[in-house]
Amino acid sequence: MKNLLFFFALVIWVAAISAVATRHLIDRPQPRGISLHDWLHRQLDLTDEQRVALERIEADYAAEEKPIREAFAAANRELAALIGTEAAYTPDVASAVEKVHHLMGDLQKLSIEHLFAMTSVLDPRQREKLIHFAEMALTEFH
Repeated sequence: MKNLLFFFALVIWVAAISAVATRHLIDRPQPRGISLHDWLHRQLDLTDEQRVALERIEADYAAEEKPIREAFAAANRELAALIGTEAAYTPDVASAVEKVHHLMGDLQKLSIEHLFAMTSVLDPRQREKLIHFAEMALTEFH
């Protein structure tokens, strides 16, 4: 029984830390000066035709991403409220954790789809740069 209580306490602690870390990553302020978006476009040395094509891709991404990000933030708030009111890892807490994880997965899937949509308008050199940047960004959070 003692091990079970320790396990549940550990899960709640991990969920709380995950929520805080996720919120920190989502609400991270943009660096002053050039945005990541602008930097990436400059690094890729895009043609005017590519810029137009990428603007359409990015507008589609933004429209799909916004409601998922809003739902993700709401799910994290719900989980935080449950952690504050529940005395244990209840089915409601488990459900809230699953909801957060599902939305986190939806965001990552959408981001990866966006990455590959972007590569469809790039030449091989540009594609290689973008893929390398994505690989670095993903491994930075190991």
